[in-house]
Amino acid sequence: PLVFDGKPSLLAVATDATESAKLRAQLIHSDRLASIGLLAAGVAHEINNPLAYVLPNLERLAEGLASPSPDLAALQDNVRGALDGVRRVQKIVRDLGSFAREARDDTTATDVDAAVESALLLAESELLFRARVTRDLAARSRVRANEGRLVQVLLNLVVNAAHAIPEGDAAAHEVKVTTRDAPGEVRITVSDTGEGIAREHLPRLFEPFFTTKAPGAGSGLGLSVCQSIVSSFGGRIEVDSTRGVGSAFTVVLPAVAATA
Repeated sequence: PLVFDGKPSLLAVATDATESAKLRAQLIHSDRLASIGLLAAGVAHEINNPLAYVLPNLERLAEGLASPSPDLAALQDNVRGALDGVRRVQKIVRDLGSFAREARDDTTATDVDAAVESALLLAESELLFRARVTRDLAARSRVRANEGRLVQVLLNLVVNAAHAIPEGDAAAHEVKVTTRDAPGEVRITVSDTGEGIAREHLPRLFEPFFTTKAPGAGSGLGLSVCQSIVSSFGGRIEVDSTRGVGSAFTVVLPAVAATA
């Protein structure tokens, strides 16, 4: 409120945020594509594995159908084996497509445990030689989120957990994902037995371009993007880390019933 030309008036200031919103969306999409590039070889391997037994099953099926007296029980086994492999490929491609495509800002009631499984599937190649994976998924509430972007957040955290552990002794290390219901919210924790984060670095973890990785090993945008996405869902990220012991990142999101 102010007086203008001798009369009570109201001064209003509007800021056009269109460009900053576009830049934020581009940054999130770029981070997602960078993750796909990092995981491409592993995803290709995951698709080749089921294809390796889909093809022999189809070949045996073709041979059996050409036989004058086909063994129906054996042919049914071949069909089941081929279907299992194709369904696995379908799931990998669906998860990858959901993760890669440009996500809109719309949110829906999202199954947290399904998002965790998608992230772990995409990160499997990064985890394989570094740590065993433990799941403790007990969340029953859904959260109001964009599924593709939630998977992006969890994938970032899981890959970071893997990279905190040296390769070569997977049996001695663990990456654990836990989901829990809490009053009005859902908590998703990704913990590792890696090298941990120095105390002086903790306040800067979510700063854009800050990274504790070796030069060239990370852009420093991953956690910043994660925080931006989680904040847009009305949530937060908590960090607990001890040098030489490991780290735990917890994504806290409002449960659907609490967001009405």
